[in-house]
Amino acid sequence: MAIDPAHLPIFGDPRPTPAPRTVRVACGLFVTQVALSVLHLTVTWAETGVDLSLYFLPLAVSLCFAVCATGGRDWARTGVVVVSGLSALLSIGLITGPFDVAVVVPMVTAVGFGSYLLYREDVREFFVQADERV
Repeated sequence: MAIDPAHLPIFGDPRPTPAPRTVRVACGLFVTQVALSVLHLTVTWAETGVDLSLYFLPLAVSLCFAVCATGGRDWARTGVVVVSGLSALLSIGLITGPFDVAVVVPMVTAVGFGSYLLYREDVREFFVQADERV
């Protein structure tokens, strides 16, 4: 006997569906943002010698949220937008020269466009909870 009288699993959709192309592209943009952030941090770390290892924590969380968003988790969609936006703002604060600008501008663009794609009208049904569909 299940705890839930409707016999729905606690985590996940009982009828898993593959993520729409729009969601996969958005998550690819967030992964691109993480890669550009790692590049930016590595170069900044090499130039200044300041330890920026704590900055890698939000990047790891952003990757986890992006993967969970492709599974249809609505909380992950909000989480990846917030955490990626905050890490992009931190990268803006580390700008010191033209190389930094050349890396941060595509990073911010990826976060903005990825956020737009995750909240489009055509993907809203993918993020609806399983108990709301039944």
